[in-house]
Amino acid sequence: MKLCFDATKFGCGLDGAIELANAKSIKAVEFSFAPFAPAKANKKADDKEKKYFQAAGQAALEKDVEFACLNLDFCLDAGDKKSVKEFLPMIEKLADVAGNLGCKKVSFFLKPHSDDNWVEKFAELYPALQTSLAALNVSPLLRLSTPTEYRGVSLKKWRAMDPQEWRSLISSCPGLGLIYSPADCLWQGIEYLANLSAFATAIDHVVAHDVEINRTILSDSGTFGPLWWNYRLAGKGHVDWRQVIEALKLYGYTGSFSMQFDDEFLGDDELSLDQALDESKRHFGRLLRG
Repeated sequence: MKLCFDATKFGCGLDGAIELANAKSIKAVEFSFAPFAPAKANKKADDKEKKYFQAAGQAALEKDVEFACLNLDFCLDAGDKKSVKEFLPMIEKLADVAGNLGCKKVSFFLKPHSDDNWVEKFAELYPALQTSLAALNVSPLLRLSTPTEYRGVSLKKWRAMDPQEWRSLISSCPGLGLIYSPADCLWQGIEYLANLSAFATAIDHVVAHDVEINRTILSDSGTFGPLWWNYRLAGKGHVDWRQVIEALKLYGYTGSFSMQFDDEFLGDDELSLDQALDESKRHFGRLLRG
């Protein structure tokens, strides 16, 4: 199991992420990209971009830092033609970037639909997606955390995928891996340790969000009331990380374990983020060694 961190919030770019990981003696990073403009998504990297990505990939190799995953902050609605049209060029462009960086995985979100055949609609477009990514030696991962655009939004406005939908997606889309989030299982009322064991063979990346649940708001207004849960730094929420890590070890998990920094109480200045990274590294370093 490789300790990893999401370098996106640090605002230092890909080359800065490598330097930061090297300075902190962390061997892997992940990085997220906002949706690209259509004109940019429809073309591969130009020579200047390509040289930048290749230089970053070479720097990562020299400093022994791996890009564990590149994330697209886009929630695909497989039943919406416009969404599909926007998504495919973006994920292919991201895979091209990943190839230049020596990264083997790209990820995205999926939006569940009210009709029952949305999984089938994604499964129909998946072979073309898998083929285009395989040509770049990159694999697709499905993010099971809360889509970026819905963080801080009441469940009146959206819903998460349920584990049966995960099963359907895995069975109908060979080679599709999962980015697992114990925190998102917890706030949905899913027993994350039992659930983890059920999906262990499909999990390819683990994100260490923590979560804090405001029981007062939840008991007063119910599930669809005002937002009653928030992401927190690991160790400041309700996830039992010692048990999660022991379970991952038990099931032979060898992928990345990625520290996350989506916490409304965390400042976005360099010092606050640097301290949060050091704190998280100490917290998980002890658990991973143990």
